[in-house]
Parts: sequence; C-alpha cells; structure tokens
Amino acid sequence: MEPSVYRFRSTHALLDGFHELENQEIYFASSPEQNDALEGFKDLFWRGDVMVWSNLLRHYLLCLMHSVVRTLEQGPNFQLAVETLPVTVIPEDLNPDARKLFDALCTRFFEDTELAELPALLAERSSPIRRNEILSLFWPLHFRLLTLVCTTLSPEQPVHAIDAYFRAQLQRSLRLKESFAALNQMDTKRTDSADIVEAMTSKVVSGITQATFIREYVGANQSHGTAWNVISSTFPELYFNALESLLYYDWYTACFVAEPTQSAMWGHYGDGYRGVCLKFKTSASSTGRPALTLRYPVGTSGTAKNSSQVYEFRPLELDEVLYRDRYAEIDFFRSLGRLTHRQLAFWFGDANGAMSSTGVDLLQESESWRQAYWESFHRAITTKLKGWQHEREYRVTLHSMIADLSDRSSRKLQYRFEDLEAIIFGMKTSTEDKLAIVHLIQDKCKKAGRKDFEFHQTYYSRQTGKVATALWDLVKLT
Repeated sequence: MEPSVYRFRSTHALLDGFHELENQEIYFASSPEQNDALEGFKDLFWRGDVMVWSNLLRHYLLCLMHSVVRTLEQGPNFQLAVETLPVTVIPEDLNPDARKLFDALCTRFFEDTELAELPALLAERSSPIRRNEILSLFWPLHFRLLTLVCTTLSPEQPVHAIDAYFRAQLQRSLRLKESFAALNQMDTKRTDSADIVEAMTSKVVSGITQATFIREYVGANQSHGTAWNVISSTFPELYFNALESLLYYDWYTACFVAEPTQSAMWGHYGDGYRGVCLKFKTSASSTGRPALTLRYPVGTSGTAKNSSQVYEFRPLELDEVLYRDRYAEIDFFRSLGRLTHRQLAFWFGDANGAMSSTGVDLLQESESWRQAYWESFHRAITTKLKGWQHEREYRVTLHSMIADLSDRSSRKLQYRFEDLEAIIFGMKTSTEDKLAIVHLIQDKCKKAGRKDFEFHQTYYSRQTGKVATALWDLVKLT
C-alpha cells in the first residue's frame, strides 16, 4: 500500500455544510448511507440440530404474535418494519399474561402433526439451507402459523386476518416430508444440487413476490391497513431480514482510495468535479498495518445516569476492500455473537436445561469460534462485488461493541492536521470555494508552524487520455 490515501469530499461537506475542514473531522457513515445499496450484504445460511430449529420456529411465532398484538393495540396503520420487529425479545421478557398465550401457541404448534415434524426435517437437511430456500418454505408455512396465532389470541372470534384467502391455503397439506426427502435425495445424486435448489427456490420466491405485488396492486390487502398488509403478505421476508441484527454489532465506515485520478470517482464522490480530494499520510499500527491516526472513543466516564465518551488519538487500521465474485457466506446459528448469555440460553437451550450441540463453541466462546466470528465480520464489511473494483478502496471501520455510535455526532472523528498532506481541486471546483479552502489551510498552517502544505489541480491530460494532477507550485503559504 502507498504511504498516502485519498478521500473525496464535496465542498459543501468541507465548508459551510458540516465544517469538516475547519474541525478536521472525518464522518463515519452507517451501512445504509453507503453508495453501494448492498454494502455489508451477508449470504446467510442455516444449519443446525433439532433444538435450534425448534427455537427458531418458536422465535418466529413470538415475533408474529407480537406483531399481531401491536397492530391490534396501535391500529391498522401501525408501521411494521425491520426496525420495529422485536427480534431481540425472548419468551422470558414477556409479562405473565403474554407468556401464557405464547406457551399455549407453542403447545398448539407442536400438537399439529405436520408442523411438529418440521424441526427434525430441517435438522436432517443434508445441505445448508440458504435464504431463498428458507423463504420458499416459510411463505406457505406462514399462513398456518398466522392462523394459529390469531385463533390462540381470540379463540371464539378470530381477528379479521383470517379471511377466505387464508382458509383456502389451510386446506392444502404442506407436504413437508416429501419435499425434504426429494431435496436430500438430489443432494446425494447431483454434485450441482446446490445450484439446482437455488434456481428452484429463487423461482418460487419470485412467484410469491409477484403474487403479493399483484394483490397489493389490485388493493386486495388494503382493507385492514398497512400493518395487516405486511403481516398477511411479506412478514416472512421481513422476519429473516430483521434476524441479521442478531449477528454483528452496528458498524460505520470512512472510505478512502488508493489514487486520486479516477474520472468516475470524481464524477460520483467528488460532486461532479466540483469537490476536492484530501490526501492523508498514513502510519503503521502496532501490527505493522497501515493506519490513520484519529481521535477515537475508547470508553465512557461518569455515572450510569450521567456518562460521557472518552476519546484518545489512536492509529486505526486501514482495511483494503476486496472485490470478489460472491458475498461472504455467514452461518447464522454459529454467528449469534451479539446476543447476551440470557438470550443465547433461549436460542441454544430447551425447557429441560439441555443445550444444543450447534452452539457449543459459541456458548463457550472458544478461541477458534471467536477468531472465526471476527474473520467473518471483517470479510462481510470489506467485500464488494467486482463491479466496484475500479475504486481501489480502503476503509477505517468502527463498530458499536465498545461505544454507542448511533448518534451521528459521535461518528465525527478528528484527525491530526499534520496528517493532512494536500488538497486536490476538481476541474470544476469554484474559485470561491478554492479561496475559502486556501484561507482555512493558511490559518491552520500558521497555528501549526507548517510550510509544507500542497495544493493540486486536476486537469484532462491529452497525452494519457486520463485525469491528471498538477502541483500549484506558485501558491505559497506564509
């Protein structure tokens, strides 16, 4: 890696918008704020013993019951979304009345002969179960489970979610044994069975998605309100998307690039050539890797009621983004590293105190599990598809394991002025913005006693047919 990295910014962010240049701040963005809509995407798969599958089904029932109850309480326009789905809740968190209802719901589930065999069938699946396969199972299963929830909550007069459409679905057998037997048999006979299953289940999910869309388009799901629309159609997808929050801590990143002359980068990140590119000097971390020294949250001080973040300047390592053909594969049950011991006891235990073999390494927090967990996390947040490889990106990443970084202001980390080596102007950076930037830098250089700061100008090189930079060797800071 080169001893310097570059960061594109708009003049709005640097100057009057957020004053990043004056404050010497670098903003760490959340994954939804990144330019790549699939930033941090995880190719999840599920593989485990009967106990963890039983508990996942119970957890699904718990979240579904909670959603139905909240909708009845809040009204039909209650916003049911990934963020509002209570995936961190376990049965032990419920009040006595709600716990009684939930226990009755689980009893009814396992009294259903066809449903009761499902955990074993899932555990016996010879290949890992991936996102499309699990969705293609849970969508038809959902109608049966929603009916159980509604009739448990109101046995004498079921809530209006059970209409003719659901009753029609309930007449059909799920044919679980036949389906799983066929899949396992194909796994033993075909080396490409994973690709075949993916193709088949993708088609099933596509068909269900289209059918749901058509029902919404013609207004079939609108009579009972927004929340009921989600509960009766897209809940399985909502649930499995929300489960991702149980795996890793929230993470935030600041992006840099290896070189400042990519035309596409100037066009997108450099505000259509109206912005600038900051050149930063790197140093070596304790492990010898390139790092950027930033004022970093290292803990909190004060009391539980009145605490504040403690910051120190520390070298934070720069990770190289790797451009791959596929996203990182994540084993869901073995990656529940964000949960408390109490929550893990639900996911990996049963009523008799037995523990799942699937969660042994996680529960013991063995060194091999810890290493694999963080390696998977690192791979997930530093992987992009090859279509992005022109960026040659590096990034510094923060996560919320040590400090709460949900507040945007807590993710503005200061850098040392001595590490800002130069500023490169875009071909369309206005003279007004250039003057403001140079004045700011001149003031900072006077305070720091610096005379080595550089300004560069981009231009189109006819000789190379590319963007090039020229040093402003006549501009001297006094």
